[in-house]
Amino acid sequence: MVRQHKIIFDPIPFKGGSKIATSEILALCDKQSTRFTVMTVDANFWQESELAKQQSVNIVRLYSLPWLSRQVHGLAFWLNQAYFAIMLLLCLMFRRQTHGFIAASGPGIDMPVYLVNLLFNKPIIQLIHGNVAASAAIGWCLTRAHKVFYLPSTKQSLKLALARYLDKRYHITDNEYVSETCLNSDRFASFVNGISAANWPTQSQTSEGKFLWAASLLKWKGLERYITAVRLAQRHHPIKSNICYIEPKNIQLGISKAPVSLPLTNWFHDPYNFDQLRSDCSVFVSTSENEPFGLSILEALAAGMCVVIPQDGSYWDQTLVHGKNCMKYTAKDESALYKTLLFLQLNPNERRAMQRHASHVAKRYCAEHCYQHIVESVSCAATTLSNDSSSLHNVKKSL
Repeated sequence: MVRQHKIIFDPIPFKGGSKIATSEILALCDKQSTRFTVMTVDANFWQESELAKQQSVNIVRLYSLPWLSRQVHGLAFWLNQAYFAIMLLLCLMFRRQTHGFIAASGPGIDMPVYLVNLLFNKPIIQLIHGNVAASAAIGWCLTRAHKVFYLPSTKQSLKLALARYLDKRYHITDNEYVSETCLNSDRFASFVNGISAANWPTQSQTSEGKFLWAASLLKWKGLERYITAVRLAQRHHPIKSNICYIEPKNIQLGISKAPVSLPLTNWFHDPYNFDQLRSDCSVFVSTSENEPFGLSILEALAAGMCVVIPQDGSYWDQTLVHGKNCMKYTAKDESALYKTLLFLQLNPNERRAMQRHASHVAKRYCAEHCYQHIVESVSCAATTLSNDSSSLHNVKKSL
């Protein structure tokens, strides 16, 4: 059997939950049958990643053009895609045989893989960790991928992108039906994130109420909301907390300021000992808006923490039960959040009960089970694709 050589493309210059999840997924692949080359602008992350710990990985550093990388539409966006496509092409010219690509950041970011693959015609496995834009170009990518694995919360955005492409390419009027049919084909499969036994978090302390906020500084992660809620709560009772943050680079999205003055709070920028800092706390607070999944929430549950989440219809809001294995507050409401923090601080027995139940929930999210189908697809010797998805042509013929 030929050992499969897969190319991972990663143009994102900072660490995030999707990148961590991708590393953990690929680390589960059989090292005897699969090897990887990572082409990335963030070589430091991959050198320390779970994938590098478990497998022999060749890391190729790509260089971005900061201003160009921040562009999200128009001519400058396409110039950035062309630039990375040329970089990929040059790198691939000096690689040994390539059996396929892993696009792990979403079609809008992974576009260079699809452009280069017009020449190579190799299988592309697309991982989708967040909503995609309703773009015909993204819809085209979805029809070119050999396999698409997506979080359930992103399904509607995939339908819209496919519908936009179908309308532009084939002028199909009932494109919602066709896009739904495409998503129900074998090429598309949903998944949820998991944690491997080797990376199961250290168990949290239960003796005192101490809070943890951990995310990137992207505005939609809601750091200001947490800071405001802590200040309101501290008017009534001391609130201790750790804030761990990652600072995004080369993006146009809004960024929160950190650190700022906040009593009884320790600030940590991308700490190497995050697991230890998390275990020193007992409550994890999420202020993200409509989180597609929330790997950090799962990790907090696995650590036996009481998690505090917004009532916004996101994955964990639909999965967890208020007062049993979590505490929920009205989304975007600092007053509701501060009252929740204060309740947990003043009611340690209720908090500890929720911590115990949280651990039970996390046991259902074993990485070896959650990622099984993705690992099988990455490891298999898949055949190359024709110019368009056969499933799309079959649907079109039936209309």
